Amino acid sequence: MTARDPGVLWTGLPIAVVSAILVAVALAAFGLELARVHPLLAIGLNLVVVAGAAPTVLRWLRVPVWRWAVYGASVGALVSFVALAALAF
Repeated sequence: MTARDPGVLWTGLPIAVVSAILVAVALAAFGLELARVHPLLAIGLNLVVVAGAAPTVLRWLRVPVWRWAVYGASVGALVSFVALAALAF
């Protein structure tokens, strides 16, 4: 299968959605518990976690199946940062 095949899109979207949900929930739960201590601590440590995982996750973009999980994880991380900023302050 090539990347232009429409079947790839419909196969990859559920993978992206599930990975986005898992990452968003995990990072938001971790951040909200840290926000009980101090809101800036929560945002700072979440940034460290994402920055630490970024090199490995970016290498997965080359693998056809894993790239969908990378897209979803990226969206999930962004959603969790927005949710954390809105709920922590």
